[in-house]
Amino acid sequence: MISSLKIFKAEETFKNKRVAIIGAANSAFAEKNGSYIDNFDIVIRLNKAPYNLGSENIPFIGSKTTLLFHSFYENNYSGGGPIDWSLYNSLDIKKVINPNMNIKGLLTHLNFYKRHNENKKTYIISRRNYKTIVKGLEGNTPTVGFSSLMLLLNSECKEVYITGFTFFSTPYFEGYRDELLDLKTNNEHLTKQGIHNPRLELELFKNALPNSKSKKIIFDAELEKIISSRFTL
Repeated sequence: MISSLKIFKAEETFKNKRVAIIGAANSAFAEKNGSYIDNFDIVIRLNKAPYNLGSENIPFIGSKTTLLFHSFYENNYSGGGPIDWSLYNSLDIKKVINPNMNIKGLLTHLNFYKRHNENKKTYIISRRNYKTIVKGLEGNTPTVGFSSLMLLLNSECKEVYITGFTFFSTPYFEGYRDELLDLKTNNEHLTKQGIHNPRLELELFKNALPNSKSKKIIFDAELEKIISSRFTL
């Protein structure tokens, strides 16, 4: 881990780039935007997403994956999903990044190396970036999606396209976490976990939009509706 784990330089990576980020909400499948997504300089996906890039999904969410943000938990309960380097290499994923730069995140990363015992280069965000992300979260652990979104808002991207994010107000898309497709079941799961606060994440995300360093931010229709309901950009 000491020789393989590197700091992900978000600001340097995203500066003046067109970035698309695809979450796991069903809103990502409202339109066939696959070609549009694949045309971005950088495409970000989360956790289990590489397992959902079959031919039936590509017209909606594209096939390109530049960066994968992953919790480095590989169990079903956490939602991270197995880390499969063969699959990632076949998809030409450049970097796999842990968004939790705290003691728990580092221990999770250490356990990953213990399980796999391989000299694979992985990344974790900087402590400075993490402090910015968790500010205002009242001790809750940020979701992988929230961390990724906030990194983009705090980087000088040329353009950001956001789809598949509804802050758990709509179900996952089919095939991602089918055991949690029912909203009530998913909310119960989040409560049982007791580490995330999606409602607070939504408010912090909205509050960060006016001061975003990114030059242009485009939402899919569902997120646009969520944002516009109580906030005008």
